[in-house]
Amino acid sequence: MRLRVLLVDDGLADRVAVIRALAKDPDTQWEVAQVASAEEALAYLSHNAVDAMLLDYHLPGMNGVALLQQLAALGLPTVPAVVVLTGSGNERVAVEAMKAGAQDYLVKEAFSPERLRRSLKAAVDAVRMTRELEERRLRAERAEAVARDALAVRDELFSLATHDLKGPLQIMTLNAQVLRRLIPASTMTPALETRLGHIVRAAHRMGELIDHFLEVTRGQERPLKREPMDLLAMVRGKMRELEATASRHTFVLDAPEGRDFTGDWDAHALERVLENLMGNAVKYSAAGSTVTVRLAVEEQDPQQSVLLYVVDQGIGIPTADLPFVFERFHRGRNVSQDVPGSGVGLASARRMVELHGGTLSVESQENIGSTFIVRLPRGLQVSALPTKAPPQGPAPVRGPSHSAQ
Repeated sequence: MRLRVLLVDDGLADRVAVIRALAKDPDTQWEVAQVASAEEALAYLSHNAVDAMLLDYHLPGMNGVALLQQLAALGLPTVPAVVVLTGSGNERVAVEAMKAGAQDYLVKEAFSPERLRRSLKAAVDAVRMTRELEERRLRAERAEAVARDALAVRDELFSLATHDLKGPLQIMTLNAQVLRRLIPASTMTPALETRLGHIVRAAHRMGELIDHFLEVTRGQERPLKREPMDLLAMVRGKMRELEATASRHTFVLDAPEGRDFTGDWDAHALERVLENLMGNAVKYSAAGSTVTVRLAVEEQDPQQSVLLYVVDQGIGIPTADLPFVFERFHRGRNVSQDVPGSGVGLASARRMVELHGGTLSVESQENIGSTFIVRLPRGLQVSALPTKAPPQGPAPVRGPSHSAQ
């Protein structure tokens, strides 16, 4: 290791002793520059960088502490480590020197060559560490400022985007409502009435999803609004909607007769979960395949939690992607680039289920299909999230799913 040190001492004999001590260092090569006054030291440091300065307190003219105070005013890009040499018993000078910026002090009549070398090295290490920590702090502050600016720009873009998205939705809703009024009752068939109703409801739902998306990106997620609801009735409604829009798939509802599938849940949140899981089942499975929604009750659970299975016969999830299915922006490697998706749907669905104190898991085999399993406690158990995996229930059709769709 090579270090540069500025020796500031007006005593020739003292300078010679220091140079000899540093020359015998077995580990470090010291390059020593010598000056005899504080004024010379300031002039030297204004044009030369050193790693350390060995400074005698008693100097002609300006003393060592005054030199340290002047050194701080120079605004050097790199301030050297400083070890001050004092006379015997002059602790007051040592304290003043440390307050002025010195890292250590030595009593002239007492230090050994080894102690001198050790003190200088420790001072250099301390200054380097302080400098490195300060640089890290400044980098962190700059990164934080950049992140804040990026978030502000992102929020502004999201606000503009959601505003622009809502415009077409409002036009769709208004036109569907106008068509309802303009079409004569004699020509308004039940099928047409149903499809117009789907358009209006879908537009309203999309508006709600846009609002929710904006809230989540801003960290303003709304708390759950729990109310008694029937999950079976919601599933039936969603299946009717999909049957009208995804006519190339067969939908099967498997729910035991006479069982209670009600609970205190947030209907809007569970609707988003159902739309994501059932929509993915359609999106990632071929025409003519079957999508099965199965409801069951967890008999071993004191609360008899409700289990919901969404089973498809689609492309499935590769084994390597299964651990990341519910991570935001992750999509399975077997998903074609032509298949639309942001990779946030499953992450959001799991978040909604966990807010209910439940779990969302997946079983999947590539090229066979996927089974998503939702476990929902009926009550208000939100203090801790369940950690055990949901029971298998009625043997689900296995098959990998749509990673983070």
